[in-house]
Order: sequence, then structure tokens, then C-alpha cells
Amino acid sequence: MIITFIIETVICCILFTLITIPYLLKDPLAWFYDYPVEVQERIRSLSLYDGKIPTKRDSNIKKKLPVFVVCLIIFVAMTYYSGATTLISAFIYVYMLWTFVNLYDALVLDTIYFCHSKKVRLLGTEDMVKEYENPKIHWIAFFKGSMIGIVFALLVGILIALLSLIMVT
Repeated sequence: MIITFIIETVICCILFTLITIPYLLKDPLAWFYDYPVEVQERIRSLSLYDGKIPTKRDSNIKKKLPVFVVCLIIFVAMTYYSGATTLISAFIYVYMLWTFVNLYDALVLDTIYFCHSKKVRLLGTEDMVKEYENPKIHWIAFFKGSMIGIVFALLVGILIALLSLIMVT
């Protein structure tokens, strides 16, 4: 189970990177609320971005819900076939996996890549090096992600418990 967990963690980190980085590079403004507050304020003050800043933080719920459901199905299958067949074992397994990916995101993608890559700097904010390099917003997101992970792991655990009941009968 440990080898499987390590392999799944590495695969999840790779997939997460392949999904987020190209999207960030293609449309950095879509990640507006992931930028430091000072950068957000500067962007709001620049006429270059008038009408282009996302107006609602959760405006793409229609995109997020299907991804959430697909992830839920994938995690249920991965967890079940990894040998976690009870609510508690599934919850622990998924939460640990979630936490490793969340930590990878905060440390590698955010603190190392995002904070220091000039490719993600928005036009008109290039001089805000100190603000970009401050990882505070990313670590706050890590802790929020940890709370979301509890809910996600609980949902997977419940589905695993139900699946185990079905498989027994």
C-alpha cells in the first residue's frame, strides 16, 4: 500500500502540474485572486485591465463542479483499489494524498515557481518583485486547501464505505 501511495502521489503531482501551469501561462488573469493583494490592487488601478478582471471569485462554478465530480470518482477508484475499503482508512488515505499534493502545490508550484517566475508577472506589475516573491498568500491557500481536503476525503470515505457495502452484498 505504501508503494502504491507513493506512485499515486507522484502521478497526482505530475497531473496537477500539467493541468495548472499551462492554464496559468495561457491566461494569468484568470488566476487574479491567487496573486498577492498588492498586485491585485495595482492591476485594478491600471486602465489596461478595465473590464478584464474577473468580477466574481467563484464565477466559474460551472467549470469547477464537473472537475470536482471527476476527481471524486477518480479518487474513489484509486482509494478502493489501493486497499482502503472502510470510511476511516479511505479518509486517512485520501487526506494524506491530498495533503502531499497540496504541500507540493504550495512549496514547489507556488513558493518556488510562481513567486520567482517572470512568466507569471502581469503587465504593469513587473517592478513588484518583493510582492511577487512573498509566499504568504500561497501558504494561506495551503491551509484553506487543507480544510477543503477534509471535506473531500470525508466524501470519498463515505463513497468507499457505501461501495464496500454494495460489493459485499
